[in-house]
Amino acid sequence: MKNILNKLHNDHINFSKLLAFLEKQYHLLEDCERLELSSVLDAIKYMKEYPDYVHHPLENAVFKYYLDHYEGAHEKITELLHEHEEMPLLTIKLIDMLQGALADVPQSRAELCTYLDEYISIQKEHMNEEEVHVYPILSSKLDENDWKKIDHELADVEDPLFGEKVEKSYQGLIQQIVG
Repeated sequence: MKNILNKLHNDHINFSKLLAFLEKQYHLLEDCERLELSSVLDAIKYMKEYPDYVHHPLENAVFKYYLDHYEGAHEKITELLHEHEEMPLLTIKLIDMLQGALADVPQSRAELCTYLDEYISIQKEHMNEEEVHVYPILSSKLDENDWKKIDHELADVEDPLFGEKVEKSYQGLIQQIVG
């Protein structure tokens, strides 16, 4: 049942693609070039819809199970759980900033650049911590029985951007990411 961990890892691969797209858009914004601000907003909305509401709760279930049943890496896992609580707030703030920019609400381009850059960095660092420090521990410590217990409590939710069927609202965005 390590397929849960494989799913989480594959999500990270997809999120990395999205973050690469956001980095390109960030550099355009930083250089005062024309960018697809509505696509940036779609990407951040996706980060709210899928990672914040599906991916992180799935990780939380795995992390909490591990904390309840195993020793080691508790501080790192607890820190990641805390970040899962904070990340939606960062996402909401960025959505608000982008919606304001699209509505021509006066705001500093430099402030938007700074916040977008910080957002991308936080997301990348968070995934790196999980991939390098936590997922290997989970893979080595949790056995098939553990994964079955975790899987039994979870609902399977399809990724609306990188899943088999891309939701209509994300079709333009996926074309920009992969095209």
